[in-house]
Amino acid sequence: MQPAQAKNNGLAIASLVLSLVNIIPCFWLLPLPALLGVIFGFVSRGQIKKTQGKGAGMAVAGLVIGVIFIIIAVAFWAYLKSFDYCVRDGSSYTCYNR
Repeated sequence: MQPAQAKNNGLAIASLVLSLVNIIPCFWLLPLPALLGVIFGFVSRGQIKKTQGKGAGMAVAGLVIGVIFIIIAVAFWAYLKSFDYCVRDGSSYTCYNR
């Protein structure tokens, strides 16, 4: 009889999948899946270190891809914010060109 093989950590798989879901354009402005992928990546790395499990590569890949998408979203928001100077006046916005 052969011993049972260790399986990949489920959170590492979830980290990679959620980070890759951010490729879909509707998540470019608000990268919630990438943020969850980063969180799951950190948690799964901790679990893998404790239990000597498998899936460390997927956890790191999920972390890296998620962080890249978050950085791209922050840069995109900064780029959009740099177009006009807008001030909120009660319930409306007044924008001034620079």
